[in-house]
Amino acid sequence: MYPRITHICLSVANLEASVRFYQRYCQMEIVEDRSDNGKGSIYLSEAGRKADLILQIKSGGEHQTLAENDETHIGFSVESREVVDVLASMARAEGIVLYEPEEYLPNAYFCGIKDPNGNCVEFGFGQHAPPVN
Repeated sequence: MYPRITHICLSVANLEASVRFYQRYCQMEIVEDRSDNGKGSIYLSEAGRKADLILQIKSGGEHQTLAENDETHIGFSVESREVVDVLASMARAEGIVLYEPEEYLPNAYFCGIKDPNGNCVEFGFGQHAPPVN
């Protein structure tokens, strides 16, 4: 038996706001909508990756408040440093930047943005996952 990750589920306080965030910032698409009037689940995926990994956004959760030293996040890779800067600029205008774009590791440029439920979403260029030695 070889378990394979299929989805990650986030329980959120505001289903519609969270889905809009992941569509706007992460370019994710709705692949299935099991919601009714703001309750239930909406399943998102990157274009062409429905069979690889799904992000399930589910109503009924509470807003998250991460401790200052909590590095919990969802990480997305982008194609350039400029894209990191564009996303940070969008987030800055909305007051949701958690940490500004910077080269935190050698050749790894990234920033952190707060989703509507308080989760950290990291956008990076040059950072490999898993880390390469």
